[in-house]
Amino acid sequence: MWLFLWRASLLYIFPLLMWGYCRIKGIEFAELDTGVNSHKWVVLAAYLLYVVLWVLVNRYLELFLRQRSRK
Repeated sequence: MWLFLWRASLLYIFPLLMWGYCRIKGIEFAELDTGVNSHKWVVLAAYLLYVVLWVLVNRYLELFLRQRSRK
């Protein structure tokens, strides 16, 4: 279950990032959707950063789980 949520986080983190950005900046989603491109770039950059961190952590997580299952 936890491993599924970890893997699925690549899908559900993007809407959470958009929601969080709108809450922090105090803007409506419509403004993010049709507004200035800088808002979109910030959200996209945050998502890409999450993906890079996810790939790095996932490598170690899989190694840890493989070693743990061998014992």
